[in-house]
Amino acid sequence: MALSAAHAQARFFGTGPGTTAADLVLASALEGRSVDWDVATRHYADTLDGVCALDVSPQELRAARVLTVGGIAFIRPGTGALQLPGHVRAAVIDLRELPEAPGLEEALARAIGAVSNAPITRLSERVRHHTGLTDETAPIDEYSNYINFVDLRAREPLVATGQAELPVALLTGPRLAPAAARFAVDLRMARRAWLVGASVHAEVAESRWMPVKSKGVLVRTSRLEDAWGAVPDVIPADLPLTHFGPVAGHSEAIPSARALQSVAGLGMPAPVDRTAPVVRNAPLTRNPLEVMPPSEASSGIARAGLVIVHGATRLFFPYFATVGDGIDGRLLETLASVDAVPVTEREQTLRLLLRFTEVLHDGHGFAFAPGTPPPAGYFAALLEEVAEEPVIRRSAMAEVHPGDTVTSVDGWPMSEWLAREKALSSAATPGFKYDVAIRRLLRMNGPTTFGLRDVEGVTRFVQVQPQPQMLLGPPSLRGAGSLEDLGAPELHFINLSSYLLKTPAAFRAALTAAQGARGLVVDVRAGPGINTYEVAMRLIQESFSAPLFRFPVWRGADERGVHEEEFPLDPLSGPSYAGPIVLLVSPRSVSSAENLSMMLTGTRRVTVVGRRSAGTNGSVTKMLLPGSMNVWFTGMEVLYPDRTRFHGVGIVPDIEVSPTASDLATGRDPELLRAIEFLRTGQ
Repeated sequence: MALSAAHAQARFFGTGPGTTAADLVLASALEGRSVDWDVATRHYADTLDGVCALDVSPQELRAARVLTVGGIAFIRPGTGALQLPGHVRAAVIDLRELPEAPGLEEALARAIGAVSNAPITRLSERVRHHTGLTDETAPIDEYSNYINFVDLRAREPLVATGQAELPVALLTGPRLAPAAARFAVDLRMARRAWLVGASVHAEVAESRWMPVKSKGVLVRTSRLEDAWGAVPDVIPADLPLTHFGPVAGHSEAIPSARALQSVAGLGMPAPVDRTAPVVRNAPLTRNPLEVMPPSEASSGIARAGLVIVHGATRLFFPYFATVGDGIDGRLLETLASVDAVPVTEREQTLRLLLRFTEVLHDGHGFAFAPGTPPPAGYFAALLEEVAEEPVIRRSAMAEVHPGDTVTSVDGWPMSEWLAREKALSSAATPGFKYDVAIRRLLRMNGPTTFGLRDVEGVTRFVQVQPQPQMLLGPPSLRGAGSLEDLGAPELHFINLSSYLLKTPAAFRAALTAAQGARGLVVDVRAGPGINTYEVAMRLIQESFSAPLFRFPVWRGADERGVHEEEFPLDPLSGPSYAGPIVLLVSPRSVSSAENLSMMLTGTRRVTVVGRRSAGTNGSVTKMLLPGSMNVWFTGMEVLYPDRTRFHGVGIVPDIEVSPTASDLATGRDPELLRAIEFLRTGQ
């Protein structure tokens, strides 16, 4: 988990190579029957530019200490407040061997603040900025919700709390914690302090410390700049560290009283020499369309994929507070699976990634293996969950009939088959989880024997040959028009499925035809294929707001925020519809269908009939992983305009209606019939 966090820093914020190169280094480090994570960390850091590993035992920050010698304060930064006598004339702040522990930056700020009476300007940082996780499989365009770029981030000045502006010397050694190095560079470039001892390397000051077991990893994540550009690669020490000697009561070596006294007369240091060219690289925006070279499946590739997705979701998945945070345990579980059974096929990696995404409880959580040979064929049927069993709604196979319940697959009871596949199916609601799992029944590797129970309760076993095409389409193939054939000529129906209604012009024509109808049924039991905002603006008769979209934002590795977008919308006319509306939803109503449904239900414009929707809205983000695998997940949080939760709740019907096997056998649409009944009776 620590290496996951370190790699996420290098991948998303680092100044080294692109994501593909970094990911492949990680995969190489994690190869083998099992992994020694210390060895893997060293291999990873030694190979990847912009990263290095050190053997450092974790230490806690000690309490701050102040020793006063002849009016000179010798300060060792640490926890707690600093008390300086009023007669102090200068200060020496000892940065040597300070641990990179929580609270170090605050301790350093307290130390310089206590001997300053004016704020101290700090250098700006050029860092990677992420608004969401950029799609790694498609180019960024004007419609992309998620972007990344290089940003120049100003840092808040160090606050002064002292009564006077005292001369300051910073003691530096050959090894400095990154926070201490950054502090030293800030103060020296501001001409606020002298450097006494070792020179300070800007790359250390620009790095982030990530502890990994008995080692630590330094990942360079920024470039320090001021108005004149990047700071020099090395900030040279102004004075050597000489005249050391012990002081009574202190075990560590500190400058002698004579050396301390000399600090009072130092004055202000000269500007740092900037004539030498800066040679270290600046962070560059990664190419979102990097190509992952082909490779055979391996345990290292599988482990790397799991570690990469863990680190990415830790940074960018927005719903842990809603669904719970189980990704650490799931990472350990899936890595243990790799140790138990070496990975030699892409299908193994795919199923491991699916198992990981399941813990996100996200209806957009999928894994794919592009380039994998297609299956032998398909089980050409449209399946529907009825009483927790898969039932055929439509079939392109003569031996498989609408209304048949699938009871087994090659002798495997369907309940056991589903339990296995649900463990690999990420979803926010039970109905959509079932739908995601059952889709895998449609891909066939060869002739398969299915147990089928007809509506009379008789079970037969049928060997099905793989079909050349998958049977696709919405639950209802009914197009837009009058409901006269169902005895309701005064009512109208519009099916928004992308299979039936493909253009905004077609929707406007259907809505024009509905003018004068006493009621309208709008079917979103499958995904719409047109702009749902236009649909909402033609059905809602007052000004309203789109859902609230909240994007995770990272300005560099340390500054996390949230960007919110909310769009006011006004009604459209010519055509529009002002009469009563029933909205049909199902577990397959997901994402764009739910976005429309949120607007319609949020304005109390519709009565909802059917079954609970998928509970998943928001744009998908897509990751490219070693082995040319893809993982998807929802990259933004979506709320109702009043900030109430949607994820995992979905669109809950006002009138719940579920089909039976007999309904499917006869082609009866009970949801539509119930919608007609409500529009005619109000009940």
